[in-house]
Amino acid sequence: MRPHLTLERAKSILERRLFLKAMGLGLAAPVAFKLAKSATAASAGPPKRFLVMYLPHGTAMEHFNPKMGGDGTDPTNFALDMTGEAILGPLEAYKKWVNVYQGFQYPGDYPTHEGIVNILSGADTGDITTPRITLEHVIAKGLGVKPLILGACSHQLYSMDLHGMLFWDGSAAVEPQKDPSAVFDKLFAGQTGTPTPTQSADDQLRSAMLDITTAELTDLQKNVASLTSEQTKLKSHLDAIAAMKDAASTGGGAAVACSSSTLQSVEAVRKASAGQVINSSHSNDYFYQESNFRAIFQAQLDLVAKALICNAAQVIGLMPMYATCELDFSFIGGGLGGSSGWGHHGGLSHTGYQPNPSAMYNSPVSTDNALEATRATFGRAQRWFFEQLTTNVISLLAKTPDPAASDGSTVLDNTLIYVTSEIGDSQDHLRVSEILSPQLPSYLPMVSIGGAGGGIVSGQVLTLPIPKQGSTSPATRPATDVYLTLAKAMGVTATFPGTTGTLSGVLA
Repeated sequence: MRPHLTLERAKSILERRLFLKAMGLGLAAPVAFKLAKSATAASAGPPKRFLVMYLPHGTAMEHFNPKMGGDGTDPTNFALDMTGEAILGPLEAYKKWVNVYQGFQYPGDYPTHEGIVNILSGADTGDITTPRITLEHVIAKGLGVKPLILGACSHQLYSMDLHGMLFWDGSAAVEPQKDPSAVFDKLFAGQTGTPTPTQSADDQLRSAMLDITTAELTDLQKNVASLTSEQTKLKSHLDAIAAMKDAASTGGGAAVACSSSTLQSVEAVRKASAGQVINSSHSNDYFYQESNFRAIFQAQLDLVAKALICNAAQVIGLMPMYATCELDFSFIGGGLGGSSGWGHHGGLSHTGYQPNPSAMYNSPVSTDNALEATRATFGRAQRWFFEQLTTNVISLLAKTPDPAASDGSTVLDNTLIYVTSEIGDSQDHLRVSEILSPQLPSYLPMVSIGGAGGGIVSGQVLTLPIPKQGSTSPATRPATDVYLTLAKAMGVTATFPGTTGTLSGVLA
């Protein structure tokens, strides 16, 4: 079709005006040119982001399970803060973005916690020398980006053994990066006094657009007002910047993080760990001293939020602790209940459930069939992880307008967060979903939060039939069916071992 000459002339004039305006703002010529050309480019949606966080040592169903409303048949009628210590309770305010997946299993019959090497890949092998690729790397590859892998206390002091081999890149296990200040410098170079490397045009464009004044922003918006949404995506960028500035002026929290020079928690870790001389046993390494765990984890969560909001890292894996990590969790407060100590692994997670005296072999299947008080301390410990994730990441993503969106969506709308563990019931170390005696449902803790850019139907509890322990009933569906579904929601075509298909009613 022959181009419309009047429109082409208008586009050319607009591009020249924007180029000169951008140059006047101090942008480098290539960046100014890219900004000008973006005025008449085809519309594109905001980038999708993905975060997977590992929850160590399983869970206690009587403190985890959502409470279903009504007759229990409506998957959208549920509460997350009505069960015991309410491990998922911190997510209640963000329930519309939450999916809980019940009734899945991991592959193979491998020793309990050591199965962490397979949980995100679906590989059916106990040989840690066999290559495999995990969910976050699959999604990153499909999006054409490199994932950021973080870990607070992600492996043993001496080295990364199989208890820390959670993330795999297709050839080998990936060691998480433990120093948030080093990662911050790499992602946001030049903001902390460190040498500034040559920035890409995208990075310069993002920084420069955040520096545009309100008057200049208004002027630019007038210049593109005559073009329709089909003819320009610059208006989307300008509207997003205006939303960010409005959020900043009204205390919008993380919306201003992209233009800030530091993160307080990261700088605290930088200062505390600076100049350390590590001994041969690494026993004095700041990043493996138990007293520093919470500060490091806090800094990593703050870094995750900033990286997702600013799109500095599109895919992230986060591992707070390695499997069998025995960190002292007495900081959560309260009594020990039936637990044998404050160590997260042996002391808390190994506490067994205690049947409710009223529960019988033929009672309705329910978490009410276990006494809540017995594992209340462990439930509180697992809730702590969700509190940290919700306070430091989810709440900020939920209230921050997406800088790359024009439809008023937030960063959480365009992000997908997945949380899981290497086992289900913490004491029985189950890697399958089963009904325990008497009539207590146990399944792998699998939760997603976020809208995936409109790719997922959220706000529901997806429940599959769960066989009784020791039953000859067909095995539950593989966890890789969830991964296949999440990848597709992210716009990635992927394959995982043992899949039977995507989940019905989850993909938008």
